[in-house]
Parts: sequence; structure tokens; C-alpha cells
Amino acid sequence: MPPEIPRDRELSDDELEAAIVHVLLNPGTYQPGIQNAEEMLERLGTLDGSAIGEVIRANDGPEALEMRFLAILWRWVGVGLLVYRGPTFLLAPGAQEFLEDHADEAEVVLNRGGLVRRLRERCPNLDSVTERYGEFAQESFLAGHYQAAAVMIGVASEAALLHFVPRCEAALQKLALEPRQRESDRGVALLNWIDATVTQHRRELVRAVEGVGEENWIGDLRALLGIATGIRLTRNEAGHPTPHVVSRDECRNMLGLFPRLAEALFVSARAFEKISADHS
Repeated sequence: MPPEIPRDRELSDDELEAAIVHVLLNPGTYQPGIQNAEEMLERLGTLDGSAIGEVIRANDGPEALEMRFLAILWRWVGVGLLVYRGPTFLLAPGAQEFLEDHADEAEVVLNRGGLVRRLRERCPNLDSVTERYGEFAQESFLAGHYQAAAVMIGVASEAALLHFVPRCEAALQKLALEPRQRESDRGVALLNWIDATVTQHRRELVRAVEGVGEENWIGDLRALLGIATGIRLTRNEAGHPTPHVVSRDECRNMLGLFPRLAEALFVSARAFEKISADHS
């Protein structure tokens, strides 16, 4: 179904982007691709001529709406979603599959505030460091600075791990379970500690998390640590003088997958805080 288009107020960025994606994926009897904002509104099929005029006026006129429309399209050209064959913007090879099969990740990656918005939605008690470096990562990605984006998402990942680990340690102590000694707060040490701890105490942690009525991510954590490992290794390669060059697709994948890891860590951390409080 085409997205709803308000007539009495300015379109938000999300609404405008959703309308563009719908038209790109549903050409109907039109030629593939898209050229301008008014054509986009016509092709949605939900607005007659007078309604289109109302939408344009609510968005400060045709020139202002067209500028916003083109800014989005050229940004998507930069991240490989579209190609420009004047005067038409077309889906790049593989872009349709990405939008259709990975719509959740596409929303995170392509919207300017998509990553931070997703983190805020899914990560209770999201800390400012994880949020800030997630925002830096997306800004770098949309500007085409993939090496910098890989480093920034690596820092965001490490910040999420640092949020999780002390809360897990505190919960283990309250449950009269012996936490393992950590070598350091470096990324590899944190990952090794979480992997070993969840493996050793999985049954007790799952039971305790269920006891405080929290969503149970413990069983999935070990698999999700693969995402963190991939981010860490890519960050190391990108942040040191090595021959490795981070590709756009590699960076896009990391941005799309990171919220899954972050959600598991932050939801589990909230559960651990409840466990500590309940056993105090």
C-alpha cells in the first residue's frame, strides 16, 4: 500500500523517503525510476490534482519540495542505492533486493537519523557514548567516508559492550555466581569475557532474567557476538595503516546489523539491573 501523505503540513523526512521508495519499487505502467517530486506524488495513486497541489503548498511550494526530494536521491546515489541516468534516477543493481528483503536494515542505513532512532527505540537506557558514535558512524557513511564509519561503529559497539559487562558482573554476584576475571576493557577481552560467562552461566542467567519479567536475549548473545567480532576486526583494519579498504557494502552491513547486537546488550543490561535490585 502507498504511504499516507499529509496535505495540511510539511512532509517529514521519513514520509518523503517512504514515498520515494514505494514509487521506485512499484513502477506500475510507468517507466522504471523517478525524475521529480511532482511525478512521485502522481504515481502514488492516492492523490488527485487538487490534493497534489495542497501537498506542494504545505511543503513551501514546488521548489522547496523538489530540493528536499533531490537531496534524498543524490544521497542514495552516494551510498549505491540509485544510479543517475539523466534525467532519471534508477535503482542500482541489487538495490531492489536490498529494499525488499532487508527493509528493516535499509530503514536504519538510509535515513539520516535511522540508526540513532532505531537505537533509541530498542535499547533501554541507551548511553550517550553509544548513541553519539552511532550518529558519527552514519554521518560518515552517508558522506562516503567508509573507513571513518567503520571506526565509529566500532567505538559504538565497544561502548555497548562496556555498558553490558559491569551490569552482568553485578547480577552474577547477586546470584552468588562467581564472575570471571577480565583481562582488560579492550574489545577483544570484553567479547571473550561475555562469551565465556554466558556459556558457563547461561542456565542461571536465563532463569533469573525470566524471573524479573524481561525479554530473554541471553540465548542469542553468543551468536550475536559474531557481529561484534566482525565490527571489531573491521574497525582495527580501518583504524590502522593496513592495506585493507572498507567497502561501501561492508560498511552498510555493519550499520544495518549493529542495532541487533545493541538491543541484546542493552535489554540484557536492564534485566541485570533488575536482578541486582531484586536480590539486594
